Order: sequence, then structure tokens, then C-alpha cells
Amino acid sequence: MAMPTPFPAASSSRLPEGVSVQPRTFAFRDLESVPQHWFADNPILTHVENAFSIMIPPGERFFIRAVRHFEDRVSDPELRTLVKAFVQQEGLHMRAHNQFNQSLGRFGIDVKREIAAAERVMDSMQRRLPHKVQLGVTVFLEHVTAIGAHMLFTEPAVAESMHPEPARFWRWHAAEELEHKAVAFDVFRAVGGGYFLRIFSALAAVLLLTPPLVRIVRRMEKQDPRQVTDEMRRSARELNGKLWRPQLRMLAQYFKPGFHPWICDDEPHLKQWYASARETT
Repeated sequence: MAMPTPFPAASSSRLPEGVSVQPRTFAFRDLESVPQHWFADNPILTHVENAFSIMIPPGERFFIRAVRHFEDRVSDPELRTLVKAFVQQEGLHMRAHNQFNQSLGRFGIDVKREIAAAERVMDSMQRRLPHKVQLGVTVFLEHVTAIGAHMLFTEPAVAESMHPEPARFWRWHAAEELEHKAVAFDVFRAVGGGYFLRIFSALAAVLLLTPPLVRIVRRMEKQDPRQVTDEMRRSARELNGKLWRPQLRMLAQYFKPGFHPWICDDEPHLKQWYASARETT
């Protein structure tokens, strides 16, 4: 593949045929070439995605700790192998997003302040929430990221609206999110996590994380000297309008008692990405 693979791939009967959890190192080609408003030349869309990126490193660290806390209680050797690959992928995601986030400073964004704000939120959740709730929060947020990853592969207009460098970056992250989207869920279920705890944890995640994410977006908007026009707002609404119905349907699946992340068949999207990645070598 186009990205180095210093870690072994984790295969399992839990995964669709032809899919493995493969940690890959991502190498940016030219971050300096990325314009300030890299998503559809739209400040609104760009600031939202930048805020997600700011939240990702402390979020991934939270996920790793939540899953590893229960690692010793996992008896299935295949699932233990998947946990190891999950941790490696998330660690590599942290590294790449830190690089991307630091590059935002050249646009006047107070990256240090925003990272500190994101870290405070995740550290507070880790201190205050019971360990199994932390795992439940991780399960829900892994589903949310899998929804975004699915949209990136099924709605070409999203990636096509991005500058090529961040588009390549987000597609790499999306592919790996789809590969490991069920790992935390399977650990949660293996250690006795039930339906009501899963739903409670999801609601806790929404209540605790939505306000700080919105605050980061708003601060980025205030720091941006470019004035948002009615046309930009219309463009952002149009793109979101294409996505909200399928996203809402996928989100609603999570609240069904029989839910499992692989109910959504992302195998074809992953195999297509594997092929396209090989072609660039």
C-alpha cells in the first residue's frame, strides 16, 4: 500500500472476509500547500472539521485507556489480537492529527489553547466516569466516527470538496476507523456491558462532548478574519442536507438492542480503498 505498514495486520473471523485491522503510518506530502479553508473553500465546514481534528488526539488516548483497562478480562485470543491492532491504529491517528493540528497555527488559530481545552474535557471524563461507562462512551464514539467514515466513502461530493492533501488524510483515517469499528463494542460485550449501559454511555457522551466541541468551533470562527457570506452558509447547508438523513438512520441503528457495528456492510468500501492505495505505490 501507499502508506508504510510497520505493524502486522490483525485478521479475525470477527471481520468480513478480506478485511483486517492494519495499523499504517500516514505521511503528509505537503501540509504547507493546504489552504486555510481547505473544505469547499468554506470557513464553516473547515472550522467544524478542524475542531474534530483538535478533539481526536485526546479522544483517541481516552479510547485506548478505556479499552486497555479491560484487556485482561478478554479471553478470546482473536479479540485480544484485534485490541492490540486497535491500540496501534489509534496511536498512529494521534500522531498524524497532532501534525495536522499544529499546521493550523499558521492561520492564526490558537492551537495550544484548543488542544488544552480538548484535553481538559477528556481528562475530566476519565477521572469522573466509571471505567465501564468510559468503555461505553468509547463504543458510541467509535460508531459516530464510523458513520463519518462511511459517509466519506459513500458520498463522493464530500471528499471532492476537500483539498487533495486533507482528503487523502481523512480517507486514510476513515478506512482504519471502519476496520476497527467493532473492537471496542466486542470488548464491551465480552466484559458484560449491556444495552442500558450502552445507551446511558451514549447520552453521557453527547451531553459532555457537544458543548466543548461547539465552543472550539466558535472560537475558530472568531479568529478567522474572513467574513462568512450567505452563499457560504447555503453551501454548508446543502452539503449537510445530503448527509443528515443517512447519518441519522445509521445513528438510530445504535439504539436498537440487536445492534452490532458490522450491521453496516463497509467491506466493499474498504476493499475499494485497499485497491486505490495499492495503485499509488
